[in-house]
Amino acid sequence: MKKSELRQQQIKRLKKYVNFQDKKQEDSQLLEKFLGLKIVKDSQTFGVTASLPMEVDTSELIARLWDQGKEVYLAKARTDQEHTLDFLHYTYKSKLVRSKFGVEEIAEDDHTEINNELDVVLVPGLAFALDSHVRLGFGGGYYDRFLAKYQPQTVSLANKVMQFRQANWPVEKTDVPVQTIVTTEKIY
Repeated sequence: MKKSELRQQQIKRLKKYVNFQDKKQEDSQLLEKFLGLKIVKDSQTFGVTASLPMEVDTSELIARLWDQGKEVYLAKARTDQEHTLDFLHYTYKSKLVRSKFGVEEIAEDDHTEINNELDVVLVPGLAFALDSHVRLGFGGGYYDRFLAKYQPQTVSLANKVMQFRQANWPVEKTDVPVQTIVTTEKIY
């Protein structure tokens, strides 16, 4: 199956899943498992994306990281020619704006701190292959380019709709696998 076809199929499946109570319960379980990881306990700086409703909710995760005294940096897509990604320091005082992708990002000013040398990056996706740890993202390549350049520790949260035993989509040499995939049943 082509990536674009699976991407559209997954978006439809995930948008349907938003309406089920299971999703809230799964999001909560994934949050607890994530916070229990040794790399989370041992790390100080975290790169996170403000989630869309169809994704695993990151709002509670961000609040809990703040409660633990961790530093959170929110992803900001640069729609320049290189389609780069930066992580901007995020506090409860940060002003957010909606990007052209519909994702909340920090409204940047001259004093916004960028940190791309993060301890852990929580990598979003539409589908995750549990055997190879490759992911199907939204198609811009922002995360793959970022991960290839900075090589942080990576974790993804995958609800049951996002999990695939193996990749049934084409995997390209530029696709960067995530190191850890957290599911409600197991940590891969």
